[in-house]
Amino acid sequence: MDRRDFFKIARREQDHKVNSVFAGLVPYTGTWTVNEVSHLLKRTMFGAKKPDIDHFLTLTPGEAVDEILNTTTVPSPPVRDYGLLEDDGVFYDDLGVAIGETWINDPNTASDPVVRGQINSRRIQSLRKWWSGLILNQNRSIQEKMVLFWHHHFSIQESEVGDVRYLWRHHDLLRTNAMGSFKTLVREVTIDPAMLIHLNGYLNSRQAPDENYAREMQELFTVGKGNDSLYTEDDVIAAARVLTGWRINEDPLGSYLDTGAHDMGSKSFSVFYNDTTISGSSNEFQELDALVDMIFNTTEAARFICRKLYKWFVYYEIDELTEVEVIVPMADILIANNYVVQPALEALFKSEHFFDTINQACYIKNPFDIIVGTLREFDVSFPPYTDYTNGYPLFFSIYNEAAQMQQDLLQPPDVSGWPSYYQEPMHYELWVNSNSLPKRADYTDALVNDSVIDVRAFANNSSNPADPNQLIDDVTALLLRYPLSANSKSYVKTNYLLGNTTDDTVWTNAWNSNNSTYINSSLRAMFKFLMNLPEFHLC
Repeated sequence: MDRRDFFKIARREQDHKVNSVFAGLVPYTGTWTVNEVSHLLKRTMFGAKKPDIDHFLTLTPGEAVDEILNTTTVPSPPVRDYGLLEDDGVFYDDLGVAIGETWINDPNTASDPVVRGQINSRRIQSLRKWWSGLILNQNRSIQEKMVLFWHHHFSIQESEVGDVRYLWRHHDLLRTNAMGSFKTLVREVTIDPAMLIHLNGYLNSRQAPDENYAREMQELFTVGKGNDSLYTEDDVIAAARVLTGWRINEDPLGSYLDTGAHDMGSKSFSVFYNDTTISGSSNEFQELDALVDMIFNTTEAARFICRKLYKWFVYYEIDELTEVEVIVPMADILIANNYVVQPALEALFKSEHFFDTINQACYIKNPFDIIVGTLREFDVSFPPYTDYTNGYPLFFSIYNEAAQMQQDLLQPPDVSGWPSYYQEPMHYELWVNSNSLPKRADYTDALVNDSVIDVRAFANNSSNPADPNQLIDDVTALLLRYPLSANSKSYVKTNYLLGNTTDDTVWTNAWNSNNSTYINSSLRAMFKFLMNLPEFHLC
């Protein structure tokens, strides 16, 4: 059964009222409560902190969306956090950059290849730590979710690219353009050194055209493989010829067109691209720009990226009505704004469709949603992302936990990104399997067992924590997007707050008398139980 159908049945049993899932991009005019705010925040950020929920409750839905979309920062770059390097008992220093200084512009010219490789590896890890620190310390903004989305969309792998400077430059490109023009981003990624390495663009020459990037540019990055995407194998060949000759410049790091390796002949494309012919040119960007313009002159380019954004932020299934009422108008907005994604996302997040009850709690959390979202919702304190001494070790543990749960920064499974956002029929369910589910449970259990989270402080978010019924209502409203049934709430209360009795005063008296031993033991057991429920994994 489709998950939306399941939720329709379940919600009918609960409140006998289900909104239409086909409201389209009509502006949302419904209620604005903790439920709706949590839905918006958990989809556009990692977790919904109580102070953030309280803040956005003071705004209108439109004002809340505007703040989330318009709040961005330009972070300082990652820095060296490591000391001496060791190889076979001999210690070496990274002479290119001092501890606490950034390495992003240092070419790493250590003469010993082993040391050079160790320096590169340490810098890659510092990039991952820094990025995880930014996700942990996110503002009230969609920025970090968008950077991760583009990393999924333009998937590159550290194991293929190798050089940390290329990885940094690629990441910075995605971050700088996270809310900007999709068309511009495609152009820049096409000649980005990391992508030239990852998909063999740097080997593409007129003597031996390499079709790898030209194929993925169309199939995965711009127009896709949908029913209306009718590009041909000859289009792939022609696009590869357009892109012959692009090479990597090491100092300063960038790319350039080697005209000696570039195919100067005319390239003809199919009717899907309006029978366009791109004339050969030695001008560095003329053919590249013509290729990008040609692709984005199709309506399918806009619809394709809107579908991917929809699957990332709303739901994995796009049926015919959703295509007509949501994807097509989103694409029209995208085209009207020269492919800048922010206006299209604004229309989506302000819509009846986004807040429809059937689109709530139907999304299985990805690993960063589980790890970072839980830490943020329990208001765990983190060092600032710039604190390489105290913060980077913590940030690495966050990165490593997510990697163990199948979301490895800088190392998605393949060029298609994470399968949960495209692999039919499982989609999001792929995040939860016999390997990853125990890791999720071990992680949340450890947060309680090791006192990383303050269960007493979280209970104080309740309007009346001395009342066991109110306490359970309030904390589950914050933690769970799918509500617990009355029977489940009764079970939680009886087993974890009332000491297996039916007397509510057991908890009330313990709370009012500040019986810390009983309170803390009960809350720790209760929160471990709640975070192991299937409902906790829904967003």
